[in-house]
Amino acid sequence: MRKYISLLTIITFSVAYIPETIAETISAPLTSGTNTLIQSQQTGTITNSTTSIPGTETGSSLSSETESKTVETAPSTETSPVKTVNPETEISSQIEKKIESLTETAKSAAFTGEISPIEAEFYTRTKTLGIKLKQFGYNFFVGKKLPALSIPVDKTYILGPGDELFLYVIGNPPNIDISQITKLAVDREGKIYIPGFGVFYVWGKTLGEAESLISKALGVNIKLTVGRLRTFPVYVSGEVRNPGAVIVTCANTVIDAITMAGGIKGTGSLRNVVIRRTTPKGIKTIHIDFYKLLLEGKPINIRLKDGDVVFIPPIKKVAGIGGGVRRPAIYELKGKETLKDLIKMAGGVLSSAYKYKVIIQRYKNNEFLEVVEGSLSDKRFMSQPLHGGDLVIIKKVISIPQNAVMVEGYTAYPGLYEYKPGMELSDLLKPDMFLIDTNMKFGLILRQYPPGTPPEYITFIPEEVINGKENIPLMPCDTVYLYKFGTTKNIDFNKVKNAFVVEGEIKYPGVYAYKKGMKLSNILKPDILTLNTNLYYAEIDRRDPKTLDIKEIKEFAPMDILNHKTDIEIKPLDVIKFYPKFLFSPIKVSGAVKNPHFIPYHRGMKLSDALSGIEFTEDIKKLKADIYRELPKNAKSAYALEKAQNIEVQAESGAEAIKSNITSVYLYNLLIKHDTDANITLNPGDRIVIREVAPDEIVEKVSVSGYVKKPGTFKITSKTTLYDVLKAAGGFRENAYPRGIIILRNSVKAMEKERLSKAILQMRQELEKEQAGIMQSDLSQQELAARQSAFESKRKLLELMEKTQVSGRITGIVVPKDLENLKNSPYNILLEDGDQIIVPKKPSSVLVFGEVYNPGAIVYQKGMTVKDYLKLCGGLTKDADSENIFIIKADGTTLSSDKKFSFITWNSEERRFLWGTPEKEILNYKLQPGDAVIVPTKIYVPTMWRPLIKDVIQIIYQSALTVYTVTHI
Repeated sequence: MRKYISLLTIITFSVAYIPETIAETISAPLTSGTNTLIQSQQTGTITNSTTSIPGTETGSSLSSETESKTVETAPSTETSPVKTVNPETEISSQIEKKIESLTETAKSAAFTGEISPIEAEFYTRTKTLGIKLKQFGYNFFVGKKLPALSIPVDKTYILGPGDELFLYVIGNPPNIDISQITKLAVDREGKIYIPGFGVFYVWGKTLGEAESLISKALGVNIKLTVGRLRTFPVYVSGEVRNPGAVIVTCANTVIDAITMAGGIKGTGSLRNVVIRRTTPKGIKTIHIDFYKLLLEGKPINIRLKDGDVVFIPPIKKVAGIGGGVRRPAIYELKGKETLKDLIKMAGGVLSSAYKYKVIIQRYKNNEFLEVVEGSLSDKRFMSQPLHGGDLVIIKKVISIPQNAVMVEGYTAYPGLYEYKPGMELSDLLKPDMFLIDTNMKFGLILRQYPPGTPPEYITFIPEEVINGKENIPLMPCDTVYLYKFGTTKNIDFNKVKNAFVVEGEIKYPGVYAYKKGMKLSNILKPDILTLNTNLYYAEIDRRDPKTLDIKEIKEFAPMDILNHKTDIEIKPLDVIKFYPKFLFSPIKVSGAVKNPHFIPYHRGMKLSDALSGIEFTEDIKKLKADIYRELPKNAKSAYALEKAQNIEVQAESGAEAIKSNITSVYLYNLLIKHDTDANITLNPGDRIVIREVAPDEIVEKVSVSGYVKKPGTFKITSKTTLYDVLKAAGGFRENAYPRGIIILRNSVKAMEKERLSKAILQMRQELEKEQAGIMQSDLSQQELAARQSAFESKRKLLELMEKTQVSGRITGIVVPKDLENLKNSPYNILLEDGDQIIVPKKPSSVLVFGEVYNPGAIVYQKGMTVKDYLKLCGGLTKDADSENIFIIKADGTTLSSDKKFSFITWNSEERRFLWGTPEKEILNYKLQPGDAVIVPTKIYVPTMWRPLIKDVIQIIYQSALTVYTVTHI
C-alpha cells in the first residue's frame, strides 16, 4: 500500500488547495412558554406560582412566541491571605472589616439565583411538571455572623504568637508591682515578658499550663485569662466560591472557614469535606459529612488550627426527589442509599402523596432514559439502590373531590361545582361564566376517570355549547379549562392534539378546537377579518403530530375562500397565518418558470433564496431575472401587483414605461458562478420576472491576475485573443514569468473531470470483477489472502483518485516576454467566458516530487541538470523507478528524455509502465525555473488499467503544479 500512497502523494497536496462551497441551512426551533416560578429557600424547590394543571404547564407552543432565558453567574471574589500579626499593633478594625466583607460576599453569592449544572440538568426533566429542584444544604454556608475576636476560652486553649493575656494576682503580695504586669502579649517567638521576673516560653502550652508555670515562678497565686485571640490563615480550596486563605481564630470551626470562603458551590460535595492538618506525626486527614448536621442535628465542632487546609472535592452521585414529599430537593448520595433512604432525607411523604404512583426516571448505561414505576407499599421497590441521576416523582392524590368538577382558567366564576349523575357540559357553562375576551372557539376538559387512569384531553367549542350545537357528558373530577383569546403558550400540544392555531392579522387569534372534516370556510368569515388583513396571501403551517415540526407550508388567498372559489381542509395542529396588507408583502416569481407563485418575504431575503427550488422553462445560461421594485401609486396590495404586470407588458410594447425601475441579474452569474454582487437583497413586494436574455445583452468576461500592470476583469467578444487581454492588462511587470502562464478554462475542467470520472468508474468495475473472480477461484488460504491484500490496496488507490480535483489548465502555451511577438503566434488563442489568466512571478526554485529522500523546492541554479537536483534531495529511494523519471515544465507540458510529451506506455514483456526514455537522457536534462521533476514509484499495474491510469496521472500532476504556482504568486 505504501507504493500506491507514494505514487499519489501529490493528490493530498492538490486537494488541500481546492476550496469547496458549503451550503448552510438555518432552521428556527419551536419555542415554548414558561410560567413564573417562585424560589423556596427552606425546601430547596421552586414551585409554580399559578395552579399547576395538566395541559397548561409549559408545553410546546405552535405560535411564534419566543422564550427568554437568563443566565446568572455568582460573583467571584478572591480573598487574599492575611498574615498573622502582633496584637500589640492596632489592626483589629481592619480584621473586623475584612470579616464583614467576606460575610457580605457570601450573602451576595447566596441570593444571585445561581443555578448549578446539576440543577439545570434536573430542570430539563421537571419543567413540564412545574417543579424546579434545588440542591439540598448549600444555603447553610451563607449569611452567617462570625464570632468576635474576643470570646471566653477554657484552660485547654493552646497559646501561640499573637495571643493577648491578662494576669491577675490573687491577694496583695509584697515586692510585686501589679500595675506593670496586668497585660501581656505573646511575641512572635512564643514568649511573654513579666517585668522583674523575666521571660516565659508559652508557645504550645495550654492556658492552664502557662498559669501554673507563671504562678510557681512568681511564688504567688495568679489567674491567667485570654484577651484578644490570635488570628492565623486557613486555606480553603476546591469547589468553593472564593478559594484561598481566610483569617480565623482558634475558636472558629470548619463551618466558619467555608462560610468566609463564600460557601460551597453546587458542584462541590457536602458529604466528603476534607481537613488536612499538620501534626508532629505527619499529615492528619479528617473527613466530614455535613448531612449528619443538616439531617440528624449532630454537632460538627471541629475547631481550626494554624496551617489547616479545608478541601471541598467535586460532588459525585446525586438523586432528585419531588412531588408529595416534605422537602423536595436534589440530594447527594454516598453510594448505598435506597429509595426509602432518599424519601427519609426528603423528610418523608406528605399526607396527600399517592402511594400507588411513584415514578423513577433513570439513565441506563449513559445511553437513554427509562421510567420505573412502583408503590410506596412495595418493600422490594422501596429497598432498591439508587443510581446517580435518578429523579423520583411521588404523585399526589387528586385534589378534586369525587363528587365535584372544577372550572379553571379565564372565566368569571372559577372553582368547584357539584357533580350530579347525568351532568353535561351545557349544565355547567352558562353565558355569565364568560368574560368579554374569553376564547369562545376553544375549551379543554381534562379527565382522569376512573382515578389512576391515563389523562384524557377533550376539546370543545364554547360558543357551540352555549348555542346548543354541541354537548359533552361530564364525569366526576373533570377539570374544565377556559382560555383568553390569543393565548397559546399555556397549552401543551404534545398532549392536546385536537386543536389548531390561528394567528396574525385577524380579529380572533388563538387556539381553535378541531372537529373532523373542518375546512377553512368554517372559520374564515368576513366578521373575523380586520381592515388590514391581506386578502391575497396567507399560509398554513402543517405540523407533524409527533415532533410538531413543519412538514408542509400551504399558501392560499383568503379572498378565494370568501368567494367560494376554493377551500382547504384543516388538519389537527395546523397553524393558520394571516398577514397585513402592506407590511412584508410577498415576493412573486413569474415568467419563464413552470409554476408562477408568491413567496413569503422575510428580512434579509436574497434573490437566491427566492429562486431556490424554482423550475425554469429554459436553460439557466439563457435567462435573466428582472426585479421590479417601484409600483404604481395605487398598487398597495398583492392584488394590485397583477395590474402592475399588465402595465409592464404595455411598457414593452411602447406605452407608459416603468422599465427604469428594473434591476436585471443574469441567472448564470447568480446560480452557476455564485457571484455575490448578483445576489441582491430583496424588498417586500418585489416582483421577479424571469426572461430570456437577448443576444446583444450577453456579456462574457475573463479575469487577469498576477504579475501584470493592470490586473482585473475584462469584457470579451467571440474574437478576443490572449494578446488582446494581456495588452489591456498593461503588459507584464518586471518580475513576470510568461513562460509559466496559467490559463484555467471551465470547459477544459469539465472535460478533465469527465475523463477522470469515466476512468475511475471503469477501474472500479474491473475491481469488482476481479474480486468476484477471487471469491470463485480455487486458491489456497495464503494465495487468497495475498489476492485480497492486493485488491484492498487497489481499492484504496481508487478512493484517493476520487478525491483528486482537476484544475482545467490549458497546457503548452508559450508566451514571449515581448507581447508583440505573441500577436501572430499560434499560441495567441481565442478566449472563452470565465477564463482565468494568471501570470506568475519568475520562480527561483525547481520542484522535486516522488521517491527521493527529501522532496521539495530547491533554489534554481542555471545549468544544473536533473541528476544534480536529485543529489541535492538526498538521492533516490529503494522504491524509485529510475528509468521512468519525467519532468513537468512550468507551462504544464510533460517531458521525457526525448523532450516530447510523456505518455505512459505499457511494456508487455516486462509487464510494467514505461515513463519516457532511458534514464541517462532524462538525468542530463538542464532544468529551467519552475520545472518539476517527478520520480515515480516502481509499481505493478494490471493490463486492464493501462489505457486509463496514464490520463489520471497526468491530470493529477498538472493540477498539483497549477495549485502550487497560484499559491506562490
